[in-house]
Amino acid sequence: MTPPFGRTSNASTNTDSLVNAARFVVQFDLGGGEITFSEMTGITSEVEVSEYMSSGTLGVTMSKQFGKTKPATVVLKRGVDQDYALWTWHQEVLAGQPSARRGCSLLLQDTVGVNKQVYRLTNAWPSKLEIGGLKAGGSEAVIATVTLTCEQIDLKSGGGPA
Repeated sequence: MTPPFGRTSNASTNTDSLVNAARFVVQFDLGGGEITFSEMTGITSEVEVSEYMSSGTLGVTMSKQFGKTKPATVVLKRGVDQDYALWTWHQEVLAGQPSARRGCSLLLQDTVGVNKQVYRLTNAWPSKLEIGGLKAGGSEAVIATVTLTCEQIDLKSGGGPA
């Protein structure tokens, strides 16, 4: 039996091939700057399941088919600081500005800033921005959580420049 995608994976036995990222950078196209994050809770790409019923000589049969695709999302977290780029970008979305949809790359970097993996996000925009963790007198950092929604997300490379 041929394995899916024509190759076998040995990731469970070869830990050298696992990606370990120390920071996550959203780098905008055309010199549009970048925003650095400390945590990525996930990249989601989803296709809905559509049930299809057909009848034939053997009776009624049900099958599951590919349904509608949902927009890909990336959820990232960072400490709140004096950089208002994320807030400003979300305000552009709230104002309905078409220019808020931006091409960008998501860089998964190691501790010295070397790209370990690069994803390409097409027409990305912050669909949700949450500022949380506020506690009077607390010493922990305030965290901003952003959900980026995009038309398409592609794995561009396993490392190197964006």
